[in-house]
Amino acid sequence: MRESLMMGLRASLALALLLPSVRADEAKKQEDAAPCIEVQVNGERIPAWDCLQRKLAPPPKAAKSPTLPEAERLMRQPGNQLMQYNLEGTRQRMGDAFGRSVIPQRPAR
Repeated sequence: MRESLMMGLRASLALALLLPSVRADEAKKQEDAAPCIEVQVNGERIPAWDCLQRKLAPPPKAAKSPTLPEAERLMRQPGNQLMQYNLEGTRQRMGDAFGRSVIPQRPAR
């Protein structure tokens, strides 16, 4: 008897702790789903800028991303910062002389 009462209390306590966060999530979803209402006054349309800004804003980051080890950070850098070969970059830099000369093409003055 006592054991079943304790189980019931634990279940109700867990539900009570989860309920406010569930309600907050539902309220946030309803707020995001609500349409932005534009008003027309004396023939002039007034858009709901604050609502549009809220809808277009990026989602807030919950927490800062953990710092990466140095090797992982270096691995994620773009290729041009790692001095890796890039065929398109070389073609752009060499111009018409690509494949014909080691001296880059320079426009006439």
